[in-house]
Amino acid sequence: MNLLRFSFVVSLFFLTIESICQTQPAGNLVIVGGGLEADNKSVYQQLITFAGGAENAKFAVVPSASGVPMQSYVSFRNILISYGLKPENIFLIKVALVDDDSTSDVNESEWKNGGSDIQQASLLSKCSAVWFTGGDQIRTMKTLYLPDGSQTPVLKAVWDVYRLGGVIGGTSAGAAIMSGVMIGGGTSLAALKNGMITNYQGDDFPEDQGVLVTKGLGFFPHGIVDQHFNARARFGRLTVALVNNKQQGSLGFGVDENTALIYNGKQNKIYVAGAAGVTIFDASGVRISYVQKLPFIENIAVNYLSEGDSYSFATGIVTPAKGKISTSEREPKNDSYSGQDGILSPYKKTLRDLIVKLAEVSLKDPVSDVTGLGPETGFQITLRKTKSSEGFYAEKQHYGDRYTVKNILMDITPVHISATPIINK
Repeated sequence: MNLLRFSFVVSLFFLTIESICQTQPAGNLVIVGGGLEADNKSVYQQLITFAGGAENAKFAVVPSASGVPMQSYVSFRNILISYGLKPENIFLIKVALVDDDSTSDVNESEWKNGGSDIQQASLLSKCSAVWFTGGDQIRTMKTLYLPDGSQTPVLKAVWDVYRLGGVIGGTSAGAAIMSGVMIGGGTSLAALKNGMITNYQGDDFPEDQGVLVTKGLGFFPHGIVDQHFNARARFGRLTVALVNNKQQGSLGFGVDENTALIYNGKQNKIYVAGAAGVTIFDASGVRISYVQKLPFIENIAVNYLSEGDSYSFATGIVTPAKGKISTSEREPKNDSYSGQDGILSPYKKTLRDLIVKLAEVSLKDPVSDVTGLGPETGFQITLRKTKSSEGFYAEKQHYGDRYTVKNILMDITPVHISATPIINK
């Protein structure tokens, strides 16, 4: 039954995602890129405020993605209690595929049909907030869609909470499910080498096959969401998913760990809260060609936002948080930069590092980095400024400096890699 469900969900991927989001809900979203720490007050307080405040909030926790469903519920419940929520207002929604070995008297895998349980749906519908745990996002799709592709009663109840003004949140896998087009697995190098996979049937998608793309739950209407973005170098797989799905929109959102993309439905804006940032890709002006079957991708527009920054979907404008100043007013840094940091380097570069570096150098200087694909080929990532590029920053003791970078361009270029000994034998 699980394979049939997943196969049908994948086959529906190219049908109209717009049908998921026909009317704009009145609620809000808190989309966390994974690794949410208990002391991240800016994220938890925003989540609880959207839910009606600690005194009134009622949370439904859906552990459908988790490999340890009960542990995931208990952990999140304890954190909410530490922020002042009443224990009796935090409810477990029994939807899961995997047994939790910490509970000897309960087999959570028996909750596989919990999405069709009317009592669970009724319990959820009384809540002002729904939280999806981390794990494997494909498990959530299997449990919340029926074999014919229709919504289970539990999923319908989640949509009702959202439409009536409640908040829907999730971390890691619970973030991936938020968009109508969902990334189900894969690495950046595999995505660039092998492309997009939409017809995989089975469990445990092999990460080296490509990027698995299927249908999500569709709460976030403005583009594809990816998570663990900077820490796991997922910009390549988001790019491949994005350029192959432009019929569903041109925007992609990479959410870093311990960080939330907060979507305010009424304002039609996103805000950033937490430790790191949200990277926004815009593929509306992208050019793509192929060299030896490898993609040459040009002109991905990039914006990087950190805590307090906002982005308006009505105007396409990034607004830095109050107090940030232009990086042009900052004393230039003279630290060295290498275009390729391998295993011997203690200072490996990430996409965020490149973005921040670009914000602090002159207009004419692009920055780039090379990653090997095999013994002789790889990809060069190049970031370059435009005439409208801007950088902003604020010095912060907790989590480090906060940056905003607007209107830069990214190219992904297949390259030959060679190594020649400098000592003659």
